[in-house]
Amino acid sequence: MVALKKFRRAGPSFSDLLPYAALVENGIMLLKDGSLMAGWYFAGPDSESSTDFERNEVSRQINTILARLGTGWMIQVEAVRVPTTKYPTPAQCHFPDPVSRLIDDERRKRFERADGHYESQHAIILTYREPEQRKSGLVKYVYSDADSRRETYADRILGKFKATIREFEQYMANVVSIRRMVTHEVEERGGARIAKYDDLLQFARFCIVGENHPVRLPDIPMYLDYIATAEFHHGLAPMVDNRYVGVVAIDGFPAESWPGILNSLDLMPLTYRWSSRFMFLDPIEARQRLERTRKKWIQKVRPFMDQLFQTNSGAIDQDAALMVAESEDAIAAANSQLVAYGYYTPVIVIFETDEARLREKCEAVRRLIQAEGFSARIESLNVTEAFLGSLPGNWYANIREPLIHTRNLADLVPLNSVWSGEAECPCPFYSEGSPPLMQVASGSTPFRLNLHVDDVGHTLIFGPTGSGKSTLLALIAAQFRRYQDAQVFAFDKGRSMYPLTLAVGGDHYDVGSDDVLAFAPLSELETDSDKAWAAEWIETLIVMQGVKVDPDHRNAISHQIELMANSEHRSLSDFVSGVQKRDIKDALQHYTVEGPMGNLLDAERDALKLSSFQTFEIEELMNMGDRNLVPVLLYLFRRIEKRLTGEPSLIILDEAWLMLGHPAFREKIREWLKVLRKANCAVILATQSISDATGSGIIDVLKESCPTKICLPNGAARETGTREFYERIGFNERQIEIVASATPKHEYYVASPDGRRLFDMALGPITLSFVGASGKDDIKRINDLRQAYGDEWTIHWLKQRGIEDAAQRLAS
Repeated sequence: MVALKKFRRAGPSFSDLLPYAALVENGIMLLKDGSLMAGWYFAGPDSESSTDFERNEVSRQINTILARLGTGWMIQVEAVRVPTTKYPTPAQCHFPDPVSRLIDDERRKRFERADGHYESQHAIILTYREPEQRKSGLVKYVYSDADSRRETYADRILGKFKATIREFEQYMANVVSIRRMVTHEVEERGGARIAKYDDLLQFARFCIVGENHPVRLPDIPMYLDYIATAEFHHGLAPMVDNRYVGVVAIDGFPAESWPGILNSLDLMPLTYRWSSRFMFLDPIEARQRLERTRKKWIQKVRPFMDQLFQTNSGAIDQDAALMVAESEDAIAAANSQLVAYGYYTPVIVIFETDEARLREKCEAVRRLIQAEGFSARIESLNVTEAFLGSLPGNWYANIREPLIHTRNLADLVPLNSVWSGEAECPCPFYSEGSPPLMQVASGSTPFRLNLHVDDVGHTLIFGPTGSGKSTLLALIAAQFRRYQDAQVFAFDKGRSMYPLTLAVGGDHYDVGSDDVLAFAPLSELETDSDKAWAAEWIETLIVMQGVKVDPDHRNAISHQIELMANSEHRSLSDFVSGVQKRDIKDALQHYTVEGPMGNLLDAERDALKLSSFQTFEIEELMNMGDRNLVPVLLYLFRRIEKRLTGEPSLIILDEAWLMLGHPAFREKIREWLKVLRKANCAVILATQSISDATGSGIIDVLKESCPTKICLPNGAARETGTREFYERIGFNERQIEIVASATPKHEYYVASPDGRRLFDMALGPITLSFVGASGKDDIKRINDLRQAYGDEWTIHWLKQRGIEDAAQRLAS
């Protein structure tokens, strides 16, 4: 036999300091002292884009929810600031050309190696412990039925807990975006086994050791001490898993609070966990403790000798008298039951491998807290207690005595958050796990930009000339190619998309000045839909020439379309020669080879071949007037619609004021916004003319059908007229102020139902070479390089711009 006694440790271990015992139901954990615990992840509103009224309203709603809880309840609000270098991997993207892939590689390297990029995650942990068990069962048998009499004490407490947290979640969902921490089942070995992973246990382990990874549950989820796999060394400089633990405690509060008073902590460029623990008291207990405080201060109002001999010779302590008055106000608030009182313990926990760096980070956090009017200290002798007290479900360690009420708690806890965007594209039509459209920079927290809200990706972009609209559109187009089989159709003005279109192998047509481009709009008449569109298009041409269309005209047009459907000759001249109405012939002569538009609209064979990246330059066409512009664009729209067969598609309308200003285009845009989402297509309307959008008559349709709105900096946003437009699309005073004060060509403001954020596109030299080089000199140099080097012009273009390494990668 081997003597094992000396190898066995009978003393307490790290796991004995942890409260976790078992999972009794999905998402509900039993603690060692009999408490029950549940948790949620949540994302609060963006306080930077909220007005004072909106922030106060959120705080009021949170106070109303928390005031319902009483003795036996504890809430812990956790704000975790973690480094983020996550960027979509090359395997997740499907860039079909080397240039768009090179652009994304440059952006990936920037975000993966960037220092100071952090993301905030927020969680709520709710814990309940029955204050005391009834010793007499008489009431139970008198006031209950037979089923409730058979109910065990544990089942009764569990039922009460589940009912309360269900009600809590429903109320909180009206204020913040909330998701329950539950157990997930994952198939393994081809479905032969089912593995279970629990979010609540994973979060508890993260709080203990600072590592966030799934924790697999045993078949019987009992004896959860096994999550404490790290060594813990306590003392003045405790260590967990060979990392030092630092705790900054907030131990003094200002005279008053306001919503988001400590939001600056959520912007710090370092890793930490900010734990706010609040243990509730019912109104009777709160009054008792407040009464003790009041009596203590009453004793200090008058000197001891005056109290002893009942005289008034001494001076009154005015500070003590003021504290008595405040204590009485607090007692009145407790009696009103509009607030709930409790013990509040806020700490910031920091892990660091180097003790000197840990001290620097703790000092930085303490300075920030003190700058906000609070008192803070770096824990030393009490650091172990403070760390244990910050763990989810810990009732006992590091309790701070001063009482505060839930109205102050709603102001103090980190309920507001910086919106970082969806980690995956939310469109259900895209492949599962599709990455976000693009990742951009914004302070210390990167932002994942998605145009889609659910399956609707229509977007409005507003901004004055020269504020960076064309660069943003080009970057969106380049990054959209990450989706498999993606299609981009852009209507451009000023050749801003010209370099990118040629670089990615797309087709660029200068409509109106390109001699090789000629359309045959009547060439496809195979289906009833084709015939109906052709007849409507002919009617539009006639109306544009000032002829009023009557039923006889429509009959003649339809008859001729039917005849042409059975013929091989389908040019516009063939239609004119066959139609029987003289006024129709005269009206259409302008668009045949006998008129000025014949070279563009009267071809025998259509020269337009649509590719996966197609740009139409329409500046020259715009100068020809509406009667020439409208027929061409309507035909191009028709060709694009026929290409929308379910693949991810994007239609970009730059200078959309042109479309918004014409009745035919307004109806087309109205139709697109309503039906194209079903074809997995998003429409981007970019305009510099706010007045045209306002006077288009479909501003309400634009507001409702375009959930995502991107506003470029506009110093005139505060002015009368322009301000009304921003208010009409749903912006508040704070958002208008952000748009007015943002930096042109650098910052952009996006607003959607999911959140609001000011961001910077984070353009590198490679990206700028293709999305930001649209000046006349740049266009001339690109054309010269194309003539000299053909398809390899992009390599020499990068060399001319001094990006030799990128040119070499592109060449290889």
